[in-house]
Amino acid sequence: MSVHDSRKYLRKIPGIVYGLFLILIIFSLTADYFFTFLNLMNIAKQASVLMVVSLGMTLTILLGKIDMSVGSIMSLVGVITGICLHDNISIPMSMITGLVCGSVIGIANGYLIGLGNFDYWIVTFANMGIAQSLALVISNGATVPGFSKSFRFMGDGQIYGVPVSIIIAISITYGIIYLTYHTKFGSDVYSVGGNEQVARYAGINTGKIVFKTYVLSSLLAGFAGILLVSKVNSANPIAGAGYEFDAIAATLIGGTPFDGGKGGVFGTLIGSFIIATLRNGLNMLGFTPPIQYTLIGFIIILIIIFDVLNEKYRKQRGEAAK
Repeated sequence: MSVHDSRKYLRKIPGIVYGLFLILIIFSLTADYFFTFLNLMNIAKQASVLMVVSLGMTLTILLGKIDMSVGSIMSLVGVITGICLHDNISIPMSMITGLVCGSVIGIANGYLIGLGNFDYWIVTFANMGIAQSLALVISNGATVPGFSKSFRFMGDGQIYGVPVSIIIAISITYGIIYLTYHTKFGSDVYSVGGNEQVARYAGINTGKIVFKTYVLSSLLAGFAGILLVSKVNSANPIAGAGYEFDAIAATLIGGTPFDGGKGGVFGTLIGSFIIATLRNGLNMLGFTPPIQYTLIGFIIILIIIFDVLNEKYRKQRGEAAK
């Protein structure tokens, strides 16, 4: 490969990939024990949970909407699954019970927004509160601790040194990539997000697409909640609090804008790793959570600006070549 071809190839790489490498280099130089196998595996585990919940958020943002209830759904599904496990219900049935209960919130979101034409902000904020309240009531506000090794293997185990949770997350990501790029449903999601009225005129049942997307978002959030419970070996009724904002950040960093119809899942994958890396590195440097939120917000803005400028540069180069 010639120098010219190498430069051409490097310019095709999204700016967020450079952002991730830059963050890794900075923390490797400033934080002791950051660039160690054990810590990198810890980052991968953290990213896997965020990755799964962010996939659902990406789909709703592709529609030009949003789902603020995903963090609370994580908490609710985690608590229900944990209680079922403590009642000696099998692992598969405990997980199914939790996911079914969590999907009720998604069904409510999808019905009210997609079929009832209610505002998605109001609906998902309301159901965020409902799901969080249910998690607290069901658990009596207490953490459900301690689970079997077989259940914990999913969130904390390894296969040939690779965290099982990241294998699961990447498998789910591949499934969502296939769904969005190789099925009519995925094509319809992009169409609805691009212009809902035009999509309706084209014969797409937009309400049905919105409904399905919100149900899928709730299922992904619920599974992320189960992964989190398995990882930390406890089901906390507020464990999912804040994940909705991290999921939005991962999606936006990944290049999926709020206006919908553009972006995709691969960028969200990188965005999830960026958020997980930032949280891990800032923790190791001793920054408190409030300062972390400020710094992460600032860094996210820089990464997005860099990515936008990189995209403009590539377009200008392309137009100049013509």
